[in-house]
Amino acid sequence: MDNKKTVAYLVIFGLSFPLYYYITKSPGNLLFLCASFIVGIFLLVRGSDLFVEGASSIAAHKNVSEHTIGLTLVALATSLPEFAVSTIASFYHHPETSWGNVVGSNIANIGLVLGIAAIIMPLRLSRYIKRDAMVLLGSTAMLILFSFLFGVLVWWMGVILIIVYLMYLAEIKGREEEVEDVKIEHSVPISVLLTIFGAFGVVWGADVVVTSAVDIANVLGIPELVIAITAVAVGTSLPELATTIAATVKRKHGIAVGNVIGSNIFNTCMVLGVSSAINPITISQEDLIINTLFLAAMTVALFLFSIRNKITAKEGLFFLLFYAVFIGYLVIYV
Repeated sequence: MDNKKTVAYLVIFGLSFPLYYYITKSPGNLLFLCASFIVGIFLLVRGSDLFVEGASSIAAHKNVSEHTIGLTLVALATSLPEFAVSTIASFYHHPETSWGNVVGSNIANIGLVLGIAAIIMPLRLSRYIKRDAMVLLGSTAMLILFSFLFGVLVWWMGVILIIVYLMYLAEIKGREEEVEDVKIEHSVPISVLLTIFGAFGVVWGADVVVTSAVDIANVLGIPELVIAITAVAVGTSLPELATTIAATVKRKHGIAVGNVIGSNIFNTCMVLGVSSAINPITISQEDLIINTLFLAAMTVALFLFSIRNKITAKEGLFFLLFYAVFIGYLVIYV
């Protein structure tokens, strides 16, 4: 544990409260809004980092396999920003931010995160990745089907998505895997404290990000969905990016790819599931068509690439270029 980073995290966490109070009183000050947005992103990323460190240490004490940690625990931890941002946005009746954050994050996870990782080093795939990619493809198809048929995500759709995720966890639990020797870095009490402090940072950082992003969009006259699907989505995907690149460099390819797929499944099923259970999520037909088109294309491409034994640098470049096209479209046409 880096003590200097932890101290910086606690200091910025404390300073975020008066900053947040100021922007709520002066929502038109763009300088303070941007500063608040950056602070929120820092709290999200560093909070997630502490959560991962604490939760991974707890998992090591429980003797859980590396692949399972990557696909579930790491994916869950790195998806906490998306969960916090979307649920809080839904609670405050900002469906565009709630929806755009998840769709944008899922596209960024595949196009940006996995693309960069594969360019750094070709990614070998484990025998379970194909099954996991199938679950991601199915859950994404279900989300798109609900959206197009009804034009809104309501509570019972959210319940179905949550049930799908719980069934997926049950399937993972039933897998037979070898358990590796994992170094235990912290005691159980320290691990629990890191997890708690990290979770607080994620939840509070999400609130700051949502408030700042919505106010920035209002000040600049930019559609809220564009802010959500670009700045907020990329910001909340930073934990996946950092974790996946680190896993790639360490040749933990199962964690690298599993983190992306596991995060996207969690985002689709749990984040949007819980968010739609809190308040209905309605998206305009035009936004729905364009965003889900890119999401579907990215997910299908990932599924097709996962059929093989590895994701190559050329395929990583394809993901990255496709993501650039997506961002370019938003900047030019939206």
